[in-house]
Amino acid sequence: MQLEEARINAINILTESLPHYLTYHCVEHTLDVYNAAQRIAKAEKLESNEDLTILLTAAAYHDSGFVVSELNHEQQSSILCMNWLPKFGYTDNEIDKVCEIVMATKIPQTPNSHLAEILCDADLDYLGRNDFDEISESLYEEFKFRKIITNREVWDNIQVNFFNSHHYFTATNRDIRNIQKVLNLQKIIERIKTYG
Repeated sequence: MQLEEARINAINILTESLPHYLTYHCVEHTLDVYNAAQRIAKAEKLESNEDLTILLTAAAYHDSGFVVSELNHEQQSSILCMNWLPKFGYTDNEIDKVCEIVMATKIPQTPNSHLAEILCDADLDYLGRNDFDEISESLYEEFKFRKIITNREVWDNIQVNFFNSHHYFTATNRDIRNIQKVLNLQKIIERIKTYG
């Protein structure tokens, strides 16, 4: 498996083909998830190089399907993996593992392996970080453009429901993200109180 070549290919696909209005599901998000997956894998003591390569490949391609369709983008990402990864020395079995992990990130997240748990936590790592407001704003702008939401009050209520249904799967993210996640949620709840 040629991870670096596969990663560069994924970034190129996103850079060249993502619609401009995807202010959250953008190249920066993919790189952020990739880096978070690396960090979590290390903290979780993921020792197999093969597993790490499969995880990081899934991180690189997990949102690539947005270049095809916003609906069922995880499935589109899996199709892109099947098309591209053989060119980088991945076997059918390895590609199946990558696709399984990518599909686990579909909301609501459904990881059924340690690798999938790591990617799911990496994908929503920002919920428990200090840069939450900035990243949340980029998703708000994207959803507004796509007419998924109409205003900030609707958005904040969606966020509260999402926070309340979300939990981190890995001990690593529960340990290092849950406290800030609670604080981020509290800020949204306080803001909702100011709406007339």
